[in-house]
Amino acid sequence: MSKDDFRETETKVLPIENWLKARQEGEDGLSQLVGHMRQVREAVPVNRRLQSELRKKLLLRQQELQLAGRTVPESAAVCPAGEPGKGWRRFTPVLGGVAVFLAVLALVGLWRQTGGQVILEAADSPQEITRFWTESQPLQPAVSPDGSKILVVRGGGMVLLSETGVQLASLEPPEGVYFHSPSWSPDGQRVSFVQGNRGGTEEIRDLAADQLMSEAKASRLNSTMDHASDALQDNRIMKEGTPSTHINNMVFSPDGKKLAYVSTDAGGVARIFIRLQDGTSRLVTEGDYPAWGPDGQHLVVQRPSSDREGYDLYLVNLQTGGADLLGQGETPTWSNNGYLAFTVEKTQERVLTFMPNGEPQYSVRQQASEIRISYLGKDGSPALQRLSRGEGWLASSSLLVEPENRVSGMVINWLRQQETTGDHEPKTLMLNEVNKCEGHVFGPEGKWLLYARRDGDTVALVKLRLEERWEKRRD
Repeated sequence: MSKDDFRETETKVLPIENWLKARQEGEDGLSQLVGHMRQVREAVPVNRRLQSELRKKLLLRQQELQLAGRTVPESAAVCPAGEPGKGWRRFTPVLGGVAVFLAVLALVGLWRQTGGQVILEAADSPQEITRFWTESQPLQPAVSPDGSKILVVRGGGMVLLSETGVQLASLEPPEGVYFHSPSWSPDGQRVSFVQGNRGGTEEIRDLAADQLMSEAKASRLNSTMDHASDALQDNRIMKEGTPSTHINNMVFSPDGKKLAYVSTDAGGVARIFIRLQDGTSRLVTEGDYPAWGPDGQHLVVQRPSSDREGYDLYLVNLQTGGADLLGQGETPTWSNNGYLAFTVEKTQERVLTFMPNGEPQYSVRQQASEIRISYLGKDGSPALQRLSRGEGWLASSSLLVEPENRVSGMVINWLRQQETTGDHEPKTLMLNEVNKCEGHVFGPEGKWLLYARRDGDTVALVKLRLEERWEKRRD
């Protein structure tokens, strides 16, 4: 039974029923596989123009090798003893299929380089993993390098969570002391955090991650704070501040050898310092919320905007000290696969009800923040190249997390009040509270993003899974 007896010419696919029948009749399985691969090769379209260009490049390369005296010896091209070409002929279909596969890969690569762009987007809906009571300080989670543990600060103490939001332990500070701004080292071995003391001073402390977790579990089980106090006396003091300065927003460099932190003076001026392994610190630039680039030689920092309210982002070169303006944004975080996530605050206006003629009746307006993402690579050069071509900073970024479009209890009470008074004239409720995303940080390999969203008296910790997608570039 030959393959032509059971081939479907319309689909060029070997039907499974006929293949099973052929196998039962004793047909050679290898010949069936080779025949199937030949059909696949014939079914896959080939780009003749690309094929011609590749052939020209191969001929040109062959000529270059001949001129360089690196031609292949004739003996290497001689067939083995026996019938000429017999050993290679049976592999021709396989090689043909491989050639088609490589041609398809070349086409995909060519398309990506010339007509496509990569976009990092949400793979599914955001998932709330836990919720806390709202405090005056923003919730800024710190994720361990392997993504299995999360540190947050609540009530001046540190709470250790699993990646699913389950509370594992908590470390309460001694009386009159508080913690904030925890940061994991890239190897996951140590945790640095800021400790505020009774005299108003703050200091950066460093503690082994294993010790932190064991002390946190003991502190949670102990009715007194003596155990936690003893543990804190044993850890290293990396930097001591003064009563007139406030230390926060610490983050390790990718190699773990440097620690960037922000020191804000009594006048509200924020400056970024880098602490080196020898214990010394040096001033880098003015700004807040430092985000390390994957190359360890660049930072993205936040500074107050000079021509409007809000903040701008700058790319700082640590070797030259230069800073390039990227554009509007705040609270940046830079993943090790080259993506920068940042928030943008904008005015959000929603129409709640309409007049009988279709015009807006009651609406609510407030400031809201969204999380956007832009590809910066390892050193920020892709962003600078886009800016040099005249592409807008926000226009070249993509929306990752949009503001919530939810009616709060305050808005419902306001609508009820309008209905009670019988006033049906168009009105707009101005809310002073900012609908804000805060504390966003990437998980391992930039596969997910963790952020906090305030919701009245509570704040939710939300996890968003991410994926890369190629799309045709819009000209």
